[in-house]
Amino acid sequence: MTFVRKFLGHSLILRPPAKSSLSQREQLLAIITHANRTTPYYKGKFDLFLSTAHNLSDEEFFYAFGHLPIATKQDLRERNSDFVCENLKDKADLLAGGKAPGALEFINRVLFKKDFCTSISTGGSSGIPTFRWLDHDDANVFAQSFLHSFKLNGWTPGENFVVFYPLKSYFTGTYAAKEKALRNLFGFTMVPFEDINRETVENLLETLRKRKATLLVIFPCVLQRIAEIMAAEKIAPFENLPCINVSGEFFLDCSKRFIQSMFPDSDIQSTYGAVEFGEIAHQYGLSSQDYKVFDDYVYMEQGPDNTMLVTALRQKAFPLIRYQIEDMGRIATAPDGTQTITMLEGKNTDYVIGADGYCYYASFFNALINEINKSCGFPIIHFMLRIQTSGRKNILQINFVLSDHAKTEYVETASLEVLQRYFANFDGIETRFLPYFEHDYTRKFKIIGEGDGLAEVVGGYYQHQALAS
Repeated sequence: MTFVRKFLGHSLILRPPAKSSLSQREQLLAIITHANRTTPYYKGKFDLFLSTAHNLSDEEFFYAFGHLPIATKQDLRERNSDFVCENLKDKADLLAGGKAPGALEFINRVLFKKDFCTSISTGGSSGIPTFRWLDHDDANVFAQSFLHSFKLNGWTPGENFVVFYPLKSYFTGTYAAKEKALRNLFGFTMVPFEDINRETVENLLETLRKRKATLLVIFPCVLQRIAEIMAAEKIAPFENLPCINVSGEFFLDCSKRFIQSMFPDSDIQSTYGAVEFGEIAHQYGLSSQDYKVFDDYVYMEQGPDNTMLVTALRQKAFPLIRYQIEDMGRIATAPDGTQTITMLEGKNTDYVIGADGYCYYASFFNALINEINKSCGFPIIHFMLRIQTSGRKNILQINFVLSDHAKTEYVETASLEVLQRYFANFDGIETRFLPYFEHDYTRKFKIIGEGDGLAEVVGGYYQHQALAS
């Protein structure tokens, strides 16, 4: 079966795209030319750039490229159908009516005719969803970006892997319904969940054993809750799982350390991505804030106002050029064109303002927790900060989950000693110690949160939308 998956599933059906022989400049020029010619949103927008680009030096080219218009999520929401390449509108909608076709039709459309289109909603805190569209080729690029990150994590094509995602996200229902075919062809098992309790944890662990999976794909907050239940219910640490791939949230060092005690054999690594593109970059080194960009898939730039700009190099059905992602990180480009993201904080609005007027992001609190943990035997296993308003008072609420409750007083004293100095602008600081954090897993978990910012849904949450004609 491994042979079938490796050579039929991962070589013929999900055929990895050949590494581009074009330079970074040539790849950018190709996708801009395509979008300018075939995509309503971009038509004519790049005429002047394209008319002069061939005569520019590399330095001049990238300078000019860096001054092309920026596309935003608001643009994507307001003019969604204009981002769709004209050729896509002739494709059959794979999820027409919000339902997947029968098994035979599904296989025929996806594996043989390859004439379908489908959509997936992006994450976001607004009540108005926006979508990205895929045809067969873009869906393959999307899938390959995930598989590339899995390989970097240590997984090998042909091996079984399990994805544990909330039911209302990322086609989980459709994938679960086609579980047998997907497992036989690709080794892929989707385990959707609505709640996390002892039963769902034991079901996941049994699935990992039964499938002899070498990789688990999961959100950090979900993995945290699983580890907490395992510890509380005295479920033995799960061994012989080589790889765990997490993405979608800031991953605290204290959380990773605790999870590692429940999954002692697992190499836990982080991947960074967005629904609009698939996976974009993968962790390098030991820090979950530092990433190597998939430079054969995307080109990245530093954007305005603590944002990042992404251009999809292979995405033709729904091209996105200089698309603004509202995440904060530092982009660096090496002389050979390879790129890295360092100090990746997550969404650029997830911060708290200190008494000095500076914005403090999750990394500040991660460092503080690390220092406290080192000084008292690592009792903190999870943390979140919430800004609460009571009348005219603003309260900074700090929440801890501890593995050793005898250290409660020490942790409270040590944290307040620092936080009262940095955040004297608040009317008070409330410290809470909880057994675990209640959370709706269809929403993104945030280390720092306030008001509507806590309502940001995961990708794929909103129901399928029909393609406008």
